[in-house]
Amino acid sequence: MERKRYNLLVVDDEEDALTMVRHMLRGTPFNIIMATNGQDALAKAQREDIDIVLLDIMMPDISGMAVCGHLRADPRLQSVPIVMLTALDDYATRREAMQAGATDLITKPVTKDELLAKLNGILAEYHAGSQASQAWLG
Repeated sequence: MERKRYNLLVVDDEEDALTMVRHMLRGTPFNIIMATNGQDALAKAQREDIDIVLLDIMMPDISGMAVCGHLRADPRLQSVPIVMLTALDDYATRREAMQAGATDLITKPVTKDELLAKLNGILAEYHAGSQASQAWLG
């Protein structure tokens, strides 16, 4: 039986960070779609069928917080899980990320095990919620 693949939009303005995530997730069920800035992320989110987003908070053109807000405002993308990635680990940043609509937050640097556990856990929760909603409505 073939394993389901998930389209993961990874957004970071640092090429090294994108390469690291791609390397960490090699051989996993994630199809990596990379964006190097906020505008690119919003365009790719419109074109691609995105299952989950890994979004850096600090970017030069549009902040991760603003990108998160734009994604949440789009009816087609509003329920897609968004994991924000940040070097900042303080209460104010966490609160702002959650208020922007983030599903969760990961602090850099991140290990492969932590990243996989977070992404898999969020997707499992998301799909269980979708099935529960369908069962309730059905």
